[in-house]
Amino acid sequence: MILNDLIYQWLSAMAISSARIMPIFIMLPFLNSSVINNTIRLPVAILIGLSLWPGFNPVEEKFQVIEYVIILLKESFIGLFLSCLINIPFWVLHAAGCIIDNQRGATISSSIDPLSGVDTSELANFFNLFCAVIFIYNGGIILTLDVINKSYQIFKPFSMALPNLTVIFDLITYSITKSIMIASPLIAICLFTEAILGLLSRFAPQMNVFSLALTVKSFISFMILIFYLSSSIQGDVSRLSFTSEKLTSLEKIRNGSQ
Repeated sequence: MILNDLIYQWLSAMAISSARIMPIFIMLPFLNSSVINNTIRLPVAILIGLSLWPGFNPVEEKFQVIEYVIILLKESFIGLFLSCLINIPFWVLHAAGCIIDNQRGATISSSIDPLSGVDTSELANFFNLFCAVIFIYNGGIILTLDVINKSYQIFKPFSMALPNLTVIFDLITYSITKSIMIASPLIAICLFTEAILGLLSRFAPQMNVFSLALTVKSFISFMILIFYLSSSIQGDVSRLSFTSEKLTSLEKIRNGSQ
């Protein structure tokens, strides 16, 4: 009987702890199903959840089914909230890559004929992988575990404390603004190139400016990216990475506004 109770308590701790970890594993680009198989990802998420579980103790309380469902939903919501904060650098660089590809004409078919569907931005996927490499190299895994550990101190598993939802709207605004700022040098170069080619077409009407602009803008954009990636974006990833100190400051702001 004691063994059955102990197994039940640890299974409850595994379920509740993995509910907060799994949204992060699903949304991070280097931990999703396209990179890590689900048969490996789920046990790793459970082990990480148990290792970060407060006090490393099993769940001694016995709850009703509806209480378990509420706790699991609350933990999943907190995990989704943390995942949105941790994914800021990936989303910002992915959006910047989409903007640059749109300006250089790589995804022009989705603009001319929206019914054909949205083109996959190869530069956005490259930026996403590039950000993942920098994130891991700069200790992003440790930062992520630190954020999860800090979240257990702020949002305890069996309390009904929830994060402030208004942070998500500020996050969306900040992500869009930052992605435009990162892509702005190449946007300016593409616009300048189009202006020069438009001026040349006045003197050489037989020149097909439309098809020529795609090649010229792509060549200039990639030449600039060689220097831009090495100097600017690496620092942007480090500054955009979410840390436990930022989570603590968000909690102080939430408590101060109450």
